[in-house]
Amino acid sequence: MDVYAGVERFPIVRATAQRQVGVLHRRQLEALGITTSQLNANLRAERWTAVGQEVVLLQNAPPGRRQLMWIAVLDAGECALGSHTSLELAGFRSFAAEADLVHLVIPRGNKVTPLDGVRVHESRRLQPLRSIYTEGLPRTATARSVLDAAAWQPYPRFAAVMVAAAVQQRLVTALELDDAMRTVGRVRHKQFLREAIRDAAGGAHSAGELDLARVCRRFALAPPNRQVPRRDASGVWRFLDAEWDLPDGEVVVLEVDGVYHMDVQTWQADMRRERAVVVGRKRVLRATNFEVRHEPLLLVHDLRALGVPLTTELSESQVARAS
Repeated sequence: MDVYAGVERFPIVRATAQRQVGVLHRRQLEALGITTSQLNANLRAERWTAVGQEVVLLQNAPPGRRQLMWIAVLDAGECALGSHTSLELAGFRSFAAEADLVHLVIPRGNKVTPLDGVRVHESRRLQPLRSIYTEGLPRTATARSVLDAAAWQPYPRFAAVMVAAAVQQRLVTALELDDAMRTVGRVRHKQFLREAIRDAAGGAHSAGELDLARVCRRFALAPPNRQVPRRDASGVWRFLDAEWDLPDGEVVVLEVDGVYHMDVQTWQADMRRERAVVVGRKRVLRATNFEVRHEPLLLVHDLRALGVPLTTELSESQVARAS
């Protein structure tokens, strides 16, 4: 039994309908031998649904997500799926509400049919010949899709997380992202994207340590002991990022998470390590590279609340200037 309405009457349409999940351009139907009268008869009988001027959905129910992608692409002509939608086709496990929309990239100045659930982005840099095809659907290259998803929203922290997540999920390398950055032109969060790519290149751990050292100097915070070896409950030696010995015998530990820590399994392993290592007289804080670099005042406030001392007393005005 055919999934799409009316296809049993037109077997020649079946292969294309299955490949394009029941969405065809009128020109495709004509090329397959479907006459205008046959098309109109199916539309009048409400077996098929016209979408805009050029696209036909071979059913009378609302389109599913993959069908909506095909509708957007066939309606636009010269285009590519981009941003979160391109990454979805590449296998990205998204965490953003923006991923619920279908993101379509078209050349600047082109017109498309407004569609619920589709967000259209105009671009001067769209090069159809460089599009990647996944299940027949054109999409922007993965590296560009990551940068677009990061830049097409207002939050720099999200931009950094997008880069880290894409690299962690092995959809793209830091080198590919760095190459793509050379051609993006003026985009939002460019500085943060460059920093995130540099961290993802493999130096996130050392970069986090350097950033923490700068924070301590900037806010006159006592420098920590670094990479402190501690034996866990099983006897294995572990190394903690930063540790302060307080005058009352307590210990404050700070773990700075980079790209590697974004993986769920790694994060769980880190939590188990904390339970095994950071016990007794130790208090632990966790921070991301982004927080250490761009939101240090909040981190310093939390460290001070736990008793980490200053090398010199800062006035409120000095703290304000440092922040």
